[in-house]
Amino acid sequence: MKDKRIEAKQDYMKGMTYQQIADHYNVSIHTVKSWKRRYGWQRQKGSSKQAHSIFNQFLSDETIEIMEKMGGRTSLDIIWDQIQIQYAAIIRAQRIMYVEDQADMIKELKKAAYMPSSLEEETIEGIQPERDITAEEFSFQFSWDRQATFLNAQSRAMGELRRLIKQFEELAHAKDERRLRLKQIELTIEKTKKAVREEKEEDLHIMIKRKEDNS
Repeated sequence: MKDKRIEAKQDYMKGMTYQQIADHYNVSIHTVKSWKRRYGWQRQKGSSKQAHSIFNQFLSDETIEIMEKMGGRTSLDIIWDQIQIQYAAIIRAQRIMYVEDQADMIKELKKAAYMPSSLEEETIEGIQPERDITAEEFSFQFSWDRQATFLNAQSRAMGELRRLIKQFEELAHAKDERRLRLKQIELTIEKTKKAVREEKEEDLHIMIKRKEDNS
């Protein structure tokens, strides 16, 4: 019966990924990577042998595998990937940076000072005994600061997304099906831009009102 490692090497040379090999032979992905390093598995592609040798010295296995999988992708495909990643990042940021209302504030402990432990105190199974806090320093993130940071970041992100879309439209064939998806993204961008403008105007009104209240 042929050695599992030898068969795994043959599959690796055919283009199977680490995860596919691990699943096929019922071993961990770390075992497959260990075989690859220990026995010098290398996929060679014609005249690119020297470049691959350099990559193997300085890049991680995951990076090399991604590069190999991207070998057949065109510049237009890469731009499309960037559009989707950038668009997803914009949508995700809206959830992460969500501000509920003006009173929505984040308070985080930045620094704390404790009463020194008594020499008689002993730890139990490595657990440090409770100590009295003598001083604390907090950082505050107010709703208007978080909202302003978010809006500025979203404006820059949408500007980059529009640039990528313009590049894609200049290169893509008129019948490229991805153009329909771009239209949907552009409509969403316009809605988001309008919301950003309205939020900035509202924030400006709040800041002016807050200054008036403090004067």
